[in-house]
Amino acid sequence: MVSIIIPAHEEEKYIGTSIEKLLGQKDVIFLKKDENIDDFKNNPDNTGRVYCEITVVVTKGSDDTEGAVVKYPIVNLISGNFSGVSEARNIGAAISRGDVFLFLDADTLLNDGFIKRLDDFKNSFNFIGTSKLLPDLNTFKARIFMFGNNIAHIISRTSMALIFCHKDVYAKVGGFDENMQAGEDLKFINVALKNKFGKFKYIGDISAVTSMRRFETNGYLKTALEWMGGYFFKPPEHYEVVR
Repeated sequence: MVSIIIPAHEEEKYIGTSIEKLLGQKDVIFLKKDENIDDFKNNPDNTGRVYCEITVVVTKGSDDTEGAVVKYPIVNLISGNFSGVSEARNIGAAISRGDVFLFLDADTLLNDGFIKRLDDFKNSFNFIGTSKLLPDLNTFKARIFMFGNNIAHIISRTSMALIFCHKDVYAKVGGFDENMQAGEDLKFINVALKNKFGKFKYIGDISAVTSMRRFETNGYLKTALEWMGGYFFKPPEHYEVVR
């Protein structure tokens, strides 16, 4: 089973679309937290289908992100005054039952077939990685930037918008560093690779569409330089919130 964990803070504008895209995936059975997967596997009509659970962890803010999520009863909702994205991810992972964990940004949309592709790795135990990303803007600047961004992820073994791994890799790493407000995703991957808990996997035959709002607001060059500085030197104390 694939467990999708989405941290969300003031994402009322985006989270509903993200959930709708997930629930629209073909040949996927979504389970609530109190449903037993074996009850579904025993039904011959479900042969060839894969299983998934979605958990959204909302850090309370000034909008109604919780209200946007509660419209989907199939989604597990946890809300509270959490310290940041790392704590939110770790809280979601703690209740997840899947073999494969997917940590997904609230403004990122999985294209059809993504969940089934991840389910193919459920019997592998040493992988961590990301996938091809597409921009939500059909501009030359956005497309060229994301093309280069994908190549950079392959070379540098980094991620943006989503990270997937086996549950055992997550456990060995010990989760995301809750003391970090930025660069925690880079550290998560680096710890796994440095200690040989998992091998980096980039999947190019499936993709997700992610928001370019940060690049449009802060500038493509400025944002890219910030990320390069975080990779080669030291991550910033925090990234400016863009809504």
